[in-house]
Amino acid sequence: MPRWLNYCLFGAKWCGACAWSFCVWTLWLALGLLLGLQVYIASVNELEIPGFVLRSLEERLAASGVKVTFGRTSLDPAGRVLIESARVTLPSYTEPVVTARALYVRLDPWALAAGKFEPREFRLTGATWSVPAMLSPTGRTEEIMRDLDATVVPGKNEFLLEQLVARVAGVVVTARGAIHVPADLAPTKTRLPVAEFFAQNYPALCRQLVAAAAELAALDTPLLHLDLAPSETRAAIAHATVSARAYQRALPVPLAVTGLRLATKFPLLGEAPVTARLELEADELRLPAGTVAHGVRAVVRGTLHPARFAFDPHDLRLDAAAIAAAGYRATALAAHVTPGPLPRLDATIVARVMGAPLAVAALADLSAQTARLRFDGAISPRVLDPLSARLGVRVQQYFDFAALECADGEAVFAPGWKFENVRLRVRVRGIDAYHVHMEEGRALVEFDGRHLHSPDAWARIGENFARGTYDHDLATRAYRFLLVGQLRPLDIGGWFGGGWWTNFFKEFEFPVAPPPASVDVIGNWTDARQAQVFVFSTPTGAVIRGAKFDTLRTRIYLRPSYYDVLEVFGTREGGALRGTATYLNDYATAEWRSLEFDAHTTNLHPAPLLAMIGPAGAEWLAPFRFDAPPQLDVTGRITGPAAAEGPHQTLNIAARTTGEFRLHDFPIENVSFATAIRDDEITVDDMTAEFAGGRLAGRAKIWGRERAQRLRFDYALKDASLGRVVAAVQDYAARQNPAPAAGAKSAAPPSKFLSEKSALHLDLAAVAEGSYADPLSYQGSGLALVTGAELGEVRLLGLLSDLLKFTSLRFTTAKAPFKIDGRRLVFPDLKLSGANSAVEAAGTFALDRRELDFHARVYPLHESGNLIKKGLELVLSPLTSILEVKLAGSLDKPAWSLAATPGNLLRAFVPADPAAKTPPETAAPPPAPPPKPPGG
Repeated sequence: MPRWLNYCLFGAKWCGACAWSFCVWTLWLALGLLLGLQVYIASVNELEIPGFVLRSLEERLAASGVKVTFGRTSLDPAGRVLIESARVTLPSYTEPVVTARALYVRLDPWALAAGKFEPREFRLTGATWSVPAMLSPTGRTEEIMRDLDATVVPGKNEFLLEQLVARVAGVVVTARGAIHVPADLAPTKTRLPVAEFFAQNYPALCRQLVAAAAELAALDTPLLHLDLAPSETRAAIAHATVSARAYQRALPVPLAVTGLRLATKFPLLGEAPVTARLELEADELRLPAGTVAHGVRAVVRGTLHPARFAFDPHDLRLDAAAIAAAGYRATALAAHVTPGPLPRLDATIVARVMGAPLAVAALADLSAQTARLRFDGAISPRVLDPLSARLGVRVQQYFDFAALECADGEAVFAPGWKFENVRLRVRVRGIDAYHVHMEEGRALVEFDGRHLHSPDAWARIGENFARGTYDHDLATRAYRFLLVGQLRPLDIGGWFGGGWWTNFFKEFEFPVAPPPASVDVIGNWTDARQAQVFVFSTPTGAVIRGAKFDTLRTRIYLRPSYYDVLEVFGTREGGALRGTATYLNDYATAEWRSLEFDAHTTNLHPAPLLAMIGPAGAEWLAPFRFDAPPQLDVTGRITGPAAAEGPHQTLNIAARTTGEFRLHDFPIENVSFATAIRDDEITVDDMTAEFAGGRLAGRAKIWGRERAQRLRFDYALKDASLGRVVAAVQDYAARQNPAPAAGAKSAAPPSKFLSEKSALHLDLAAVAEGSYADPLSYQGSGLALVTGAELGEVRLLGLLSDLLKFTSLRFTTAKAPFKIDGRRLVFPDLKLSGANSAVEAAGTFALDRRELDFHARVYPLHESGNLIKKGLELVLSPLTSILEVKLAGSLDKPAWSLAATPGNLLRAFVPADPAAKTPPETAAPPPAPPPKPPGG
């Protein structure tokens, strides 16, 4: 190898060794210098910030639109810059917008070593954010945020907010997350993205902070936490969680919340409204109208207006453990509320109200404080307690129930949440309606806070049921029923205080079924005396005071102490009763005042009418007995002890009947009469009847009391059968005295007085007056006329014929005027005449002893029309005195005898002295005590 090449190789090695040694020593020197620098830095706490760094920071902040003034700055060995008393101003505002006690900036040391300002982290402590006067709602600068501590880490397209703690309007606010930085705000050599973001968005941030502060000011001990998620359009979406001890606000809805927990999210920047969801929990929520909810869970969807930090709810779903309002309480409440828009609300609510399930659809105007509710479900009887408290009336005393279901319910609340009306259909079981228990009922109910109206109501009380309407004024307690159905009146007696309803209807019985009826009831629950009742009823088999009717139709108007039977029409066994009646009594003492009635019967036995009138009716018609149902027209008025005029009675009875009729058990037929009763005076006018084949007509009058009662009568009988008259009289006498006294003679049967072939007719007229209780006390007069071809065959005259054998007595007429003189019938001029004979007689008949005392003269040819017999009568006229006879004895054993004495013969030829006095009659023995007349 050439030497020069060796020299070259050696030189190259040496040069390489020198170069390597230089590098090694240079490295060690650098490491030594670095070690020395590190030892220096480690031994020194603060370093002076290089001027180039401050200049670079100021230039980049100015380029970002922010001016920062420092009080004191320092650099620590870790490369962090401390800036004290920093004041941040913006070109648009003269006053500082942010002041901070200290600002830490962590820089990139290698960039710093290269003379570059590359912040890696910002940390702010003790900062205050102020709103300038031009942005403040008060017109002056205000601190909106204080005690701000924040750590911010810039990134490429976002900056990270590691932590933030501050107080906004007294609210502790914490935040963390990331905020997106638009591409035009990305870090450059001349700008700082955080500063530029703050400068550009400062007015918007101020407005949001002011709006938030106004809302947050209503919170008691609040805490707000924000989780920020970067957003390319809104910088960041803030997920906010708010908790507070209490919250209050007045508009748009007055409310107060206790134990509030709220979660929502909203954009950090941007003025365009966005849809937001608000989740709320509260221990207690107080709403208008005294509404209080507990255990509230709500989800609200709506529109958020970030520019003014306002929220317009669109949809609310609410759950509550319990809610109470105006004394009402609901549990397990679930509600869906749709603002339409605020302050109007449209809500659907399902809850258990006072223990009963209920669904409600509500439409409310929170500004006008009006609402309309629609509801269906069950109503608990406990709702009546708060209703009573609200109305100031214990509703249960008028209406209570065991279970109630409602449908199509609607309630309206006027401005100021004033209750206006409610309307619903209800089905009720176990009803207690003012002392009347009903098994079930249905009704359409309308209530306006004062007037309760039911235009369609149905109820059942056992076998009773009724349908109609009901009205009730809660202020005056006035009410009205209009009912149609079948009802036993005593079953609703509780509605009518004072017992007057029961006292009236206890006389009615309905054994077949409750009577169909139409009822109109007007009254007042607090004053039973105001009750007025109209009743129309058509019962079958009704019994009134023991009188049963096959069918009955009644119209009655009732009031306490006043009962007006406007119409009664009943049928029984083919007969009919029609009438009216009015009954009054004293409300306080229950004593009756008066009874007025007007009744008419057709082919109906009087018993039902008498039962309906009462005890007085039985007394009035006690003397009468009807074989066939009569036609009666009875009108009258009776006053009782409570009447102002005292007890009186006025009665008019018109009767018509066919068949046998008995007056005091005396038989007559086909009677028609009119009776007027005036207290103790009884007048029978226009009486016509048939008796013993003849016609009877006349009148009578009874007056006085008890033993002083008197009777006056005037009767005429025409064309009666004498035999039937005598038979009827004897039969009547036998019934009145069924057991004759010892030694007395029983009356002979009619055949002893009358021949079986007798066809005699009697005309009789009598007028007399006497004591009603003593049939032997009457004084009066009368006339009897007997006609018939068989008059001579009467046994009384047959004995006379036996005495006068020489002639046949053919009497056809007997005329006997008489006087009624107490115990005697006096016949002053009794005449019998016939075809060929005549008898003139005078005498008496003792009624008590039934004894005859008659003197008679017989004229055998007196009535003969034959001229020969007339001449013979003139020749023999002196001898007729010999034919004077005497009739004595009793009716059953009459005794005829001739009075042919010398005196008689002498008087036959010697005219009698007109001045001579007739010797007085032998005094009759004292009569026996008269028997008591029937019915007397």
